[in-house]
Amino acid sequence: MRTTALADHHFAGEVTGFDAASAASEEIDELRSLLHRHRVLVLRDQALDPARYQRFMEHFGRPVPHVLQNLTVPGFPAILTISDYIKPDGTPSGVLDGGAYWHADMSYLPDVGIATSLYALRAAGRSGGTAFADLSPALDLVRSRPDLLRLLGCATADELLALDVVHRFGNRRALRDETAAEQTLSRAQHDQLPGTRHRLFETHPVTGRPGLFAPAGSAMSIAGLSADDSDRALDALEEFVLKELPAYTHRYRPGDLVIWDNMSTLHRGTGVAATRDIESSRVLHRINVNITR
Repeated sequence: MRTTALADHHFAGEVTGFDAASAASEEIDELRSLLHRHRVLVLRDQALDPARYQRFMEHFGRPVPHVLQNLTVPGFPAILTISDYIKPDGTPSGVLDGGAYWHADMSYLPDVGIATSLYALRAAGRSGGTAFADLSPALDLVRSRPDLLRLLGCATADELLALDVVHRFGNRRALRDETAAEQTLSRAQHDQLPGTRHRLFETHPVTGRPGLFAPAGSAMSIAGLSADDSDRALDALEEFVLKELPAYTHRYRPGDLVIWDNMSTLHRGTGVAATRDIESSRVLHRINVNITR
């Protein structure tokens, strides 16, 4: 197994010479360590059926089924289908855009420590990708910006670690801009997700390091600030970190297995457009796992 940095980015790593279907326990232990070192891993040339795929990801943690159970793989409620293919009858074959706004997966749930994997069964040249931002340098950057501290309501940098953020399923920016991307839910699905609170800077459950957690997407408001002040602060924070932090965009090819740590990254789908041509479409299988269990 060999790991190399992708492009000029120190965080995302490409893993070659690794077979997820037959990996030994010591190889999987090494891969888990690599995930926390790189935050995003790209495993090339994998061949996995749903059962093998789920068994492999269970080495990283307990699978967490998505609320969109109508788009999961039959018999595998923890595997969500992401696809841009529209069937002849006009119905989608999976989640179309995979979240075309910056977010961290399942940050609207009470538990922290969610990792995501996407396995590409089919991908074409026109298929969309996934953009990532590395949040690991964010704490030091924000501490050095008095203007951001004031917007966040902090008199000192130490107060950052005490800030709470209210999270709910969805995209904060869509509340003010009808053109902003957002995954919609049925009323029954929405009622399953009442929301939660997290620290703005959460302690990573594996590494023990504090880091900026999910400042975009499901981050709806900062506890203790007015709605307007909270919007200004979160918007400024999101724009600052996305401008300053390292980024990487992955373009899928068949057999790619991409795994990332949502405690240390933001991501969004890019370049996704619906198609009725199955040959030019993509199919990705997604699994979320809780790395603390």
